[in-house]
Amino acid sequence: MSETSSLVPQRELWQLTSREKAAALRDELMSLWQQESRVYRIIADLDNGGSRELGYASTTALVAEIARTSSAAVRKMVARAIALNPSHGVGGVEIPAAAPLTGEAAAEGAISAQHADAILAALRSIPATVSTQERERTEKTLVDLARNAGMSELAQGCQRLRDTLDPDGAEPRDTPEPARSMRWHTRKDGSVKFDGYLDPISGAKTLALLEPLAAARKDDPSDNPLVRGQAERNGDAFLEMVTLAASHPDSPNRSGTRADLIVTITLNDLKAKLGKACLDMVTDITASEARILACDCKIIPAILDGEGQPLEMGRAKRLVTEAIRYMLAIRDCGCAFPGCTRKPRHCEAHHVLPWHAGGKTDLGNLVLLCGYHHRLLHNSDWTLRMVNGHPEFTPPAFLDPWRRPRTNTIHTAQPRAA
Repeated sequence: MSETSSLVPQRELWQLTSREKAAALRDELMSLWQQESRVYRIIADLDNGGSRELGYASTTALVAEIARTSSAAVRKMVARAIALNPSHGVGGVEIPAAAPLTGEAAAEGAISAQHADAILAALRSIPATVSTQERERTEKTLVDLARNAGMSELAQGCQRLRDTLDPDGAEPRDTPEPARSMRWHTRKDGSVKFDGYLDPISGAKTLALLEPLAAARKDDPSDNPLVRGQAERNGDAFLEMVTLAASHPDSPNRSGTRADLIVTITLNDLKAKLGKACLDMVTDITASEARILACDCKIIPAILDGEGQPLEMGRAKRLVTEAIRYMLAIRDCGCAFPGCTRKPRHCEAHHVLPWHAGGKTDLGNLVLLCGYHHRLLHNSDWTLRMVNGHPEFTPPAFLDPWRRPRTNTIHTAQPRAA
């Protein structure tokens, strides 16, 4: 490698730390997006008569010829280029771009082509009766969001725009009385085989919940379909559905609350996140996993001394009560991690200051996190603090050299019940 990011030493890739490589990748992507913006400007300028001057029926045809590809492959890029850049009319009079703020952000390398397309699609959905000032405010809001947001978060912002334009949504339809059946067989080894039938309405409701849970997580590169196949995803998703139902306060199970677990671990290992713990006297888990469980499962800690003898059989005093969980759901409206769309029922309560370090189990020291982001926070350079009673996350330096704090704008913009 002859060159790397200007923010890291000029060394070979193998000499860089993982954080330096991640920072270099971020800078190279921004440089790539800036280069794409320059390509857009050339395409937009050719659209001002240049294509016809060269004998092509359209700018798309000219770009396809230069790129040695099909018109279909470049059609979206040409449309994007024209929308993000000004054109010129008779006498060279400049005609403003359809989305000038989006074009400026693209020129800075702050947003990708995918971000720009999402913003342009949202702007096209604005009715013609909306004023120019309101349109400009809408574009600025979406561009400001896209500068730090992923595609899921930006899609949520665009959807809120559509909901504002059409708050009633589609009219509900009358549905017939459903017919359903379910059978299961417990095998000798304890495994269970299911077989059943759901009518179209019930099936649609079930799949609407099952399919999102079974989908690969785009924000988790390790969740690879080659590693975890669709059948396994469906099984994991079904188990998550059962877990959600079991944790509901109206569930007919024995407790109707979070799982009751007994975790045995030495006090030093628990604090240092080293060694192993024993779960329910049977299963070995790491000390780091025990710390994650200590956030929201109803664990009964059995603390051991250095000789393995029990020091204390604790009580689940640090358990997050149902009342606190309701308050967290009202405040956070779901996973509080920036860009996450998970609802409260899919989340765990996380102690900002760990319980074993003296952190209190109260609203000011708790935050809702989905399982993925809970593990990420425990095992990465992301940090969390409470600011004016609300969670604020700081990304690692390789994601943002200035480490500017972030919050979740998806849930906070429009609070919803749990």
